[in-house]
Parts: sequence; C-alpha cells; structure tokens
Amino acid sequence: MLAQGGCARLSPARPAFLLLLLLLLLLLLGAGVMAQDICSSPGHGDLPAPAFHITPTAAQEGGLVIFWCQISWKSPVTRIIFCKDGVQVHSLKAQQGQGNYYMHLTMTKGSTGTFTCGYQQKDSNNQVRNSALSAPTNLSVTDRNPSIKTGLQPRGPAIPLWIWILRCVLTLLVFSSAPIITLILERWRPWATGAAQPGHIPIPSAL
Repeated sequence: MLAQGGCARLSPARPAFLLLLLLLLLLLLGAGVMAQDICSSPGHGDLPAPAFHITPTAAQEGGLVIFWCQISWKSPVTRIIFCKDGVQVHSLKAQQGQGNYYMHLTMTKGSTGTFTCGYQQKDSNNQVRNSALSAPTNLSVTDRNPSIKTGLQPRGPAIPLWIWILRCVLTLLVFSSAPIITLILERWRPWATGAAQPGHIPIPSAL
C-alpha cells in the first residue's frame, strides 16, 4: 500500500513546470490579443486618434493607392498599425520625430474595404498603450471598361428625332414621285425624237 501511495504522488518539480507553462501560454495569448485589440476595438484606445487619408478612394485594378497615417509629433509612438475591416494588414516601426507614415497598395478586387490606422506606445515598463483608431475610409475598385462587364458596346451620339422624320418624309417623296417622273418622260419622248430630225417641228402631245 505504501508503495502504491508513493507512486501516486506528484513530483515537486511537476506543478512548477505546469504553472510556468500556463504563464507562458497566457503571455502569448495576451500579446496576440493586444496586437489585435487596436484594430478590432476602435473606441477603446486611451491615446488620441491619428488622422487618416487614402488617395485615391476609388481606383482601377493595378492602380496605386497611398495610405497616409498622420500623428502628432509630440506623441511618444513606437508602432503604426494599418487596419482593414477590423484586422491588421500592415505595421511600421515609428521613427522619433516623424509624424507621417505611408503604406502603398497595388489595387486588386480584394482590396476593397474599410480602412483605419492607429498607433501604439510602449513605456519604460514595457506597458503597451493603444490609440483610438482614425475615422474609417472606404476604398473601392472601379471597372476599366463598363461595356465589357455588361456585354454592351459603346454607342455613338444619338440622332435627333427631327432628323429621322425628315429622312422618312424625303424617302416617301422620292418613291411617290417616281411614277409621275416616268409618265412625263414617256409623253415628251416623241417630241424629243422629232426635234432631232432637221426641218421638223415637233408638236408636243397633250398631257
């Protein structure tokens, strides 16, 4: 019985190892949550929000888009974060005295979304503070040629209605006057033939 009881006891080093492993796991989870909180929790930062601009806000595929995050140079910043739809997509290491930070993007169909930016500050005790996120800005993609997407060909300028009416009237006049012109030519043909003979004075027949 004593032997069995001795085998059931835990080694003194085992609880300490488990506790250390648990603390390490909590630190890793905390670091991941801290990095995501600034994008997923836009209103929970305790530092002022930066200004944010996108140029242009609508571009064709393959076009260049510039993201501009502007902070106060007095803010002690360590990292700049760009977010899309609540998820971090890019980050930059802050430079002392620099207030403008840029991100460049080549436009694709998947680039559309709502973008923001923010920044982080780390104090002497390695405590990270997040800023509030900037005002959101939407980015959209434009079509190169809308006619290709819809299957329609580009159309020229429309002809005014009065031109169509005039063309129809003239066409009707030409077709309706053709029998009259033919009749006149047939009546005057003998006169034209007699005039060609010398000494003969043709008398045109009555219409």
